[in-house]
This record gives sequence, structure tokens and C-alpha cells, in this order.
Amino acid sequence: MSTEERIKQAYATAKNYPDLAQKLVEARVHSYTVEVSSSIILYRLADGETLLHTSTTAPKAIAANFDEAATIQAIRDNQQGKTDYPQFMHDIAQAGVRFYDAILTGADKRVIYVGIGGHYDEKIPIV
Repeated sequence: MSTEERIKQAYATAKNYPDLAQKLVEARVHSYTVEVSSSIILYRLADGETLLHTSTTAPKAIAANFDEAATIQAIRDNQQGKTDYPQFMHDIAQAGVRFYDAILTGADKRVIYVGIGGHYDEKIPIV
């Protein structure tokens, strides 16, 4: 199975975000960046290789300024199963998140949500 197929399988079978993060690590993903407006994802792999995932979804409008409280609420709603991934992406766009970086390796695994005027770091509970 190719790395790209393993990444797709990770998304299809993950129960929640920590499970997805663990499955992506098992697929050799060290980190990835999601551009919120376009939903383009750049995966950085263990061997230094990169994979670019493009999207056919319509571009999302991003709020002009970063709203940390709204970002945290969007994250919690998704973690609690109140929203699916497309709704999560809409909610963080409304919160002013322009992109986010997920760092899946090392001692400080986290997702960093970045917008104009601020950012929010969320720890990832994986081993």
C-alpha cells in the first residue's frame, strides 16, 4: 500500500483526532499543514519526502482577525463529535484561522492554529 493510500485509510478509519494523528504517524507522516481557505494539505514524511493533497471544495472565506475563543470552541465541538470535518473547517475559518500545522513527532506533539493577530496551540495526546 502506498503512503498516499495509507493516509486516505487513516482518515477513513480514525475514530477521533488523536486516533487519526496516530494513524498518520504509522503512515510515516511527521507533520502536515492545512491551508484553511483552499483545504490544500502538505504532508511532510519521515524520509524528507512531501505529499501535496489538493481539494475540489470551493474556497472558504476567512474572518479578518483571529478569535482564540471561537477557535477553541470549534476544536472542542469537533472533539466531542458535535461537528464533522467540513463543519470544523468552516468554524475555524469563521474564527480567522488561515492555516494550521500539525506536528506529530517529537516530545511536543501539537497543532498550531494561526490567523492574523494570533495563534492557538493544542497538544495532541498520542505516544
